[in-house]
Amino acid sequence: MSERIQTAAGPAFIRLADTLRAANHTGPRTGAVRIIHSVGGSIGSEIARFADELGGARRITVVSPYHDLDGRGVDALSDLLSCHDVRLHVHEDGNVRGIGAVSWPFEGKRKRDAVEVPLPFKADGRLLHAKSIEIMCQRGRLLVAGSANSTHAGLFGANVEASVLRIQRQTLMGWKTSSADVPQRPDAQAADDGEETTGGVGVLRASLEGGAIKATVITPKVRGRVKVCVRTVRRTRELGYADIDSTGRLSIEAHGLEQEAWEIGRLVLRLEQQETVVEGFVAITVATELVRRAGPMATRLFAVLAGNETPADVAAMLAWFREDPNRLPRVAKESTASAGGDENKTPTFVNFESLDGSIEDIRHEASGNGSAAWKNAMALLRSAFSTPRGPWNSERDDDADDDDKKTNAKRTKENDQQNAKSIEHFEALLPKMLDSKSSVADPFLALTLTHFVADRIRPPSVKVRSWISQILPAITSFNGAAADQALASFLVYYGTDVAPNSAARARRALLLRDVDLGTLIPGIFESIPAFMELLAQDLNPAEFIECIIRSKTGGEEVRAYLLAAAAEVPFEGSVLLSKSDQWVKLKKALTDRDLFGKFSVFKTRPSGCPRCRMNLPLARSADLRQLGVTECCGRIILCEEI
Repeated sequence: MSERIQTAAGPAFIRLADTLRAANHTGPRTGAVRIIHSVGGSIGSEIARFADELGGARRITVVSPYHDLDGRGVDALSDLLSCHDVRLHVHEDGNVRGIGAVSWPFEGKRKRDAVEVPLPFKADGRLLHAKSIEIMCQRGRLLVAGSANSTHAGLFGANVEASVLRIQRQTLMGWKTSSADVPQRPDAQAADDGEETTGGVGVLRASLEGGAIKATVITPKVRGRVKVCVRTVRRTRELGYADIDSTGRLSIEAHGLEQEAWEIGRLVLRLEQQETVVEGFVAITVATELVRRAGPMATRLFAVLAGNETPADVAAMLAWFREDPNRLPRVAKESTASAGGDENKTPTFVNFESLDGSIEDIRHEASGNGSAAWKNAMALLRSAFSTPRGPWNSERDDDADDDDKKTNAKRTKENDQQNAKSIEHFEALLPKMLDSKSSVADPFLALTLTHFVADRIRPPSVKVRSWISQILPAITSFNGAAADQALASFLVYYGTDVAPNSAARARRALLLRDVDLGTLIPGIFESIPAFMELLAQDLNPAEFIECIIRSKTGGEEVRAYLLAAAAEVPFEGSVLLSKSDQWVKLKKALTDRDLFGKFSVFKTRPSGCPRCRMNLPLARSADLRQLGVTECCGRIILCEEI
């Protein structure tokens, strides 16, 4: 096609094109949808060609996160189309930052109208990264959407761009716009997002796979040791040095970069060898795999991974999980991005070659299995659920004008509706995650997701406590990455319980799960800020931990009592047995061997009386569980079980 484009995925592209043609061979061919590109021409010239067919342009509306500082890209398009009614969309929530990008042609010589295009670019709390141009013509409308932004490099320069052009003949209605304010220019903002590629910079392709970057140099031919850096919109990070092999490939560890990539966006890999510089964008294999597996839901999951999810995103995601709980990231393992990972496991390289597979192959892959990229994606999603972010911003602005107050009120109402849906979906999903007979049972994930929902939505504390009370009995040990969160949740639940002996009951629950009480520290409560705010504002973690350590369970006191009785020594410091109705007899039995011999002592808790063989009444059974002692048929029953 062009010497400017080199790829190892040519056969895969051809197979994909053949598949698309075969799927569309029976459809009408109206020519209303075209692919335009900058190979052998420019996006701008292609737009002009079709605009002429519709009688010429009369209005241009541009939606783009990036502009030339002097506006030369928009000016050139305006001149080429002989149209001077040019409007630039201003996104209320701001634009995605680009390397060397500006959000408005601040130094342009021509005045441009600032407008807001509500649909389909409605502000929803996210930054703008979409690029689209509407050209209203005398006899119709053109709509361009794709990779090309409004810079000269994007519309007319050396950048390789591709866009979809929709031709709507006889359509005279376009986007409805409203006036907007020109964005404020930052103190220091670089000149151009899309500087044209110069001959001094080579080209590579790269992918971020778990904890490593893999790259192939396309041009020029570079071999041997190179310095490796990753550029983002925030900073340049040096990864160290790596060797390019005889085939032009290299691999270098980049632990932590994958999680960071969701927050900062675009990554550019840069290789340096003396005067030679090679650069290229880094594809994130997790993103590719999410699109493959999750389809339209992938954009919602991307938002959660990046930490900029909206109430609508969370509601849609929980509905998706509820529809098929097998989609839950229950089998996710720790990503090498966050925990060092298993260096013996090689991530799957998911790139264009993956197009060779069929959709049916993807659909029939067993849940929880499949590529390492998918497992890594699930690990990152689970990690995102564990990351405290706080509630969505709902602060009132008393100084806002009436229109802003109406807009804010409408948005708050919409968010409340989405939050109600999220709670509905979550409450339907929770029992499935706790059913021990279910293949999707995962109480740790249930707790993590509970804290995520509580953190973002802040439901009533009674509801949150009810969720936790369902989850805790299903957690039988504290192992893995979520152990601190689970342990802290146990302590908060018992520490805020109004029932008596909360410290002893907490101690019993922890000992039954083989927890070393000496390892308890107040710092673990930092993993559950939402639970602390909703349930435990008056709880002093350090004091409650101290109470747990000092307290004894009924079984522990019974064991100590039996040792004292065997040694015929006084039993001091009782907390639980001394509260029982049997305390007088218990003290007497320390010196009365005949009385002591009439006691029934059990290693594990009996369900009934050893004499009458009847089930113990509920009150007496509760005494035996909580205090370690009860009485039936005139005989005292002691139990050593914790």
